[in-house]
Amino acid sequence: MAWTIDHSPPLNGTTRGIVAILVAVSLLSFSDALVKLSGDSFGLAQLVLLRSIVAALLLALWLLPVRGMSGLRHTRPGWVWARSLCLAAMWLSYYAALPAMSFALAAACYYTAPAWMALLGRVLLGVTIGGRGWAAVALSLAGVLLAVLPSAETFTPVLLLPLAAAAFYALAGLITWSRCQAESPVAMALSLNLCLVFVAAAALLLLSLFRPGDPESFVLAFWPRLALADWSLAFVLGCLLALIATAVATAYRVAPTPVVGVFDTAYLGFAAVWGALFFGDAPTPQEALGIALIACSAILMSFGGQKRDE
Repeated sequence: MAWTIDHSPPLNGTTRGIVAILVAVSLLSFSDALVKLSGDSFGLAQLVLLRSIVAALLLALWLLPVRGMSGLRHTRPGWVWARSLCLAAMWLSYYAALPAMSFALAAACYYTAPAWMALLGRVLLGVTIGGRGWAAVALSLAGVLLAVLPSAETFTPVLLLPLAAAAFYALAGLITWSRCQAESPVAMALSLNLCLVFVAAAALLLLSLFRPGDPESFVLAFWPRLALADWSLAFVLGCLLALIATAVATAYRVAPTPVVGVFDTAYLGFAAVWGALFFGDAPTPQEALGIALIACSAILMSFGGQKRDE
């Protein structure tokens, strides 16, 4: 698994990647808003399992009639599964952090992902985005910090969870860009959801055997009783995840990772919209300014070139 880029970027790949990631983060923010509205009835592993089963079934029903069993095969299965494990770790780390901190602070930590992508891309792939690109990353991070303004009291060990989620997401993006160009986005999305099913099932098995801590907590709950509305929500979240996983795989497959990573921070803007519509949480002037800085960083990044060190 050498860290090399063995492809030429596809025609119009950057534009297609930007569109795909904007679709993904708009749907992801909507999905997270649905979880915030009525997701307290679930346990973490239970929610991940049910949502991913639905998404995997939908993706398989999409692939099999069109491509048959050959559509499920990967050119480099090792890299695809490494990517899936990184994303599974990302989901679990981020969701585990949410009950212990505000959503805004968790998002601020998670959206250090563009900086992780730039740093890991430089170290692992020899990619440099130039002065303009680094300025865009710095502007993006400044916008995130301004939007949420974390205080000294909020810096606790639990912050390591969303920061780890950001690092795992960045690593998954680099794997997708550098080693999964020949893969089908839908097949990669299916593998991700199968990986999530296996990981969630393993977590449930451990919980059933050891029952650690508070069984009523979101992270440690084994299998809370679900109402019909909860089952319906799990189905809707699964449908959304199938679309999100496909769009994310497409974005990081066709466009350079740091570019996609900066546009990925548009999640904060979409989250502000859903927050205002669903919860009446209109952005403050300071939050609006932070979101504007993130948008400016995305525009700046789109005009910045990237190259590999020779």
